[in-house]
Amino acid sequence: MGDDTPSSSMSQPLPPKCRICDQDTGLLRCAKCKSAYYCSANHQHDDWPMHKLECRHLAKQRKDSAAATSNKLNNLWSMMSIATSDTEALNPQAESMAPNPTTATYSLLTESDSGHSHPHLPENPLVRRDPNRFAIDLGAASEKRYEDLCRIIIDDMNTYGLSVVDDFLGMDRGLQILNEVHKMYASGVFRDGQLVSNNIQDRDQRTIRSDKITWVKGTEEGCSNIGYLINQIDAVVGLANTMKNNGLLSNYRIRERTKAMVACYPGSGAHYVMHVDNPNKDGRVITAIYYLNLNWDTQRSGGVLRIFPEHGGSIADIEPKFDRIIFFWSDRRNPHEVQPAHRTRYAITVWYFDAIERERALNRCRQYDKTSTSCT
Repeated sequence: MGDDTPSSSMSQPLPPKCRICDQDTGLLRCAKCKSAYYCSANHQHDDWPMHKLECRHLAKQRKDSAAATSNKLNNLWSMMSIATSDTEALNPQAESMAPNPTTATYSLLTESDSGHSHPHLPENPLVRRDPNRFAIDLGAASEKRYEDLCRIIIDDMNTYGLSVVDDFLGMDRGLQILNEVHKMYASGVFRDGQLVSNNIQDRDQRTIRSDKITWVKGTEEGCSNIGYLINQIDAVVGLANTMKNNGLLSNYRIRERTKAMVACYPGSGAHYVMHVDNPNKDGRVITAIYYLNLNWDTQRSGGVLRIFPEHGGSIADIEPKFDRIIFFWSDRRNPHEVQPAHRTRYAITVWYFDAIERERALNRCRQYDKTSTSCT
């Protein structure tokens, strides 16, 4: 019996050769079909009567294949556009950010030590943790805490396109926020997460995203701690946007944001398919997500935020752990998904606008349909 293992000639492609004389060095390739090789222009000319029909057929195949690939990518981006453009993003009435804090009003990171994490799961050897980095005294030193934190966020956003910070507000404040969210959810104000497109059936919409959401300003009754969180995020984003040597952030003028979207993934595999928050230049430039999930076990409960950085070498898996906040670019640089959650999962998201892109988006909407509340 012969050996059934494929021979090397069967498993490896044959090296190209001249179609006339079989020479395999110094070859020229047909520029049109990119499949035929020749040792010289003369041999290419000699072979043209035989090759021209094949050449035209192969060239058409290549063109059709390229068009199909392009259509597939365009359909994917279209799907992402449908899956993510929350209607609140194009509400003409955006929220003004809280003014940058002064030394007397710095309060971030004073309730507990704060740690900064690179955007990887704990078992990833690249994770960096330094829980004492922000463990400094209160008072004027709090200003330095803001600046140190903003500098880390700036560096991460420039390098990775995202930044993860643990112990953002401390256990006590985080629990107060969680308590407010629990009461809101119990009151029945949460609704199915919405998509911009009106052409998607409810069943299909739930296939794309199965979270429950509500929008808050933070000034409503029973939302004071959520309001505190929003103000702290405002302070960090505002300072990072105006600091010197802030890299990519210097390209934007961030003065407004959305309301806060409070989201609940009610277990049972609730998820959000891969999407881009701002695929169509609606003005959103930074996404900030704060998590409220005590003792979260990703192995048992899932619910990971998986980000696919456009220019990154690998994906970033973010556990939705309690008092963690993540910042990332909202546009096509960061396609992402929420993997199925098998336990109730809470998050609060705020999107920050670039003033110029935001105004252009609103102008497009006004031109598209002056009676419409949204457009893409």
